[in-house]
Amino acid sequence: MMLSEPDLLDSIFETALRGCDVDVKARKQTIWSACIAMMADCLRESDRFTAERLLRGVEAELRESTAHLATLLDPSPPSSPYPRIPLN
Repeated sequence: MMLSEPDLLDSIFETALRGCDVDVKARKQTIWSACIAMMADCLRESDRFTAERLLRGVEAELRESTAHLATLLDPSPPSSPYPRIPLN
């Protein structure tokens, strides 16, 4: 069974977080090195033009992934469309 792209991304994030006990700051360099290795493998398996296109789009994808990871780390409850009425 093949995971969908969003499910695969969630699985990668969860694995990285479990691997460092959700202490990303303590293992930042290790996680960074693993990410660089995975990206290098993708680029190595690509032709020159595809690799260039991937490199040009990596900043936007990293920003999106950073935002997604932030929501996984700090899942705030959804705000209610109804105003809160104080009891006092």
